[in-house]
Amino acid sequence: MEKRVFQNLRMTLLSNEEGFSLDLGVASGHADFSVLIKLTEEDYFVINTDEERAAFLQAALHHPFQLKETWLTESEQRTYFDTILHSTTETVEAFLTEKDHGRAHGSISNMVRITRGRDLSILRAGEWFEK
Repeated sequence: MEKRVFQNLRMTLLSNEEGFSLDLGVASGHADFSVLIKLTEEDYFVINTDEERAAFLQAALHHPFQLKETWLTESEQRTYFDTILHSTTETVEAFLTEKDHGRAHGSISNMVRITRGRDLSILRAGEWFEK
């Protein structure tokens, strides 16, 4: 089994004979737990090679997994993965901004601020990728 630990993102990328997965650490109030998510080989490659997109994915997934009531279905997870990992920068920025300004109430941009050291005002303005 191959594994890559992203300490600052509290997630581990896993690869074995059964396939690819992401072990995502989630903090929710007084409880910490992890969620194991199946990946495609293409997802695995992008997460392993693009730390910026990996950080965006972690930040975007963390919020909905904090409560059972807001957990993402497999179809919703696929939308997050396809958009954040495989879409154009413009599409990713629009997606993250919509989620961040909506239900996440700024938690996505705040997580990226913490994990990537980014300026919160720039993220909140919809500029997610470093130029």
